[in-house]
Amino acid sequence: MIRDGAFAGVLPPGTDLERLRERGVIRFTNWGRLAMAKGQASPWPAEDEAFTAFRYHVERGDPYPTLTRRAQFLIEHPWFVEAGEDLPVHKEAPAMGGDHPYAMTTGHNRWSIHAMNMANPHLLHTHRGEPHAVLHPDDAAREGIADHQRVRVCNDVGSFVVRAKLSPGQRPGGVTVYNGWDPFMFEGWAGPNDVEPGMVKYLGLAGGYGHLRYGPMEWQPVPTDRCVFVSVEPVP
Repeated sequence: MIRDGAFAGVLPPGTDLERLRERGVIRFTNWGRLAMAKGQASPWPAEDEAFTAFRYHVERGDPYPTLTRRAQFLIEHPWFVEAGEDLPVHKEAPAMGGDHPYAMTTGHNRWSIHAMNMANPHLLHTHRGEPHAVLHPDDAAREGIADHQRVRVCNDVGSFVVRAKLSPGQRPGGVTVYNGWDPFMFEGWAGPNDVEPGMVKYLGLAGGYGHLRYGPMEWQPVPTDRCVFVSVEPVP
């Protein structure tokens, strides 16, 4: 990975594991060659400078890669027009998972990037140290669930068992299971992915319009698992 990072241009030329062990810390040097790096549209920041995206467009006047060559919110692709999404609009989430009372979402946790540090023994001591589902206390009381109790999260697709974490910061009617827990950290290796239908939104298949063009890791059909409906029940 380190050699590949140097080859891709995000680490100094010649960087390898031996050099990293010798120096301890090596700063990134540039965005690299990936398409997502090009999308930053900004110079690499100096050591004492904060990063700001799109400086090439704002400061240099480079045109945006849209039909109007400006920051564009209107997408007149016929599929977007038919769906009523030619302009940004709020829509209620479809009933993915079936007719269940709680909306399960996810989000990035504060102690890891994906699964990178999830099993790190030092970081495990900074939180509850195992997967948990965040519930509002009123919802938990209605379901007979106590803090840190094992609960089953289930819907028409599947189920998994996790600890409940009660928090008034949770929106009533919502369940949050943060991103990044490794499957082996759940009972029976069953986690949130076991209740996600994995539906692909058909608008992700639209192309050939302005900036709607396909590239590696850019504008491709992906599952829209942003809100999955579930039931939550205590495990005896």
